[in-house]
Amino acid sequence: MTNVCKNTQGNTPIKIYVLHGYTDGLTDPIVSTDYEKVYAAMKTAYENALDGVEQEDSDREYSFLEGWSATAVVHGDWMEWQIAELELQLPNGQPASQA
Repeated sequence: MTNVCKNTQGNTPIKIYVLHGYTDGLTDPIVSTDYEKVYAAMKTAYENALDGVEQEDSDREYSFLEGWSATAVVHGDWMEWQIAELELQLPNGQPASQA
């Protein structure tokens, strides 16, 4: 049996969080096993996008920061971020290091 087809029974699951988004193009993803670290990066990106910007009421209506996603609308341009939660299986005996 190849490594690809190995039975995963008994493997240790680990959750990773991936921040991805679109501003003026796709953003580089941020990956970590720590949700709070990824959320802090999303919050910082959101706040930086709105820093010093005067939004129209229509833009402000669609801008938000929540637990798993954020959207900032500035002069009709949309910037979006989202956190994805993924579960990976680590083979037994492999330490789960913090990313």
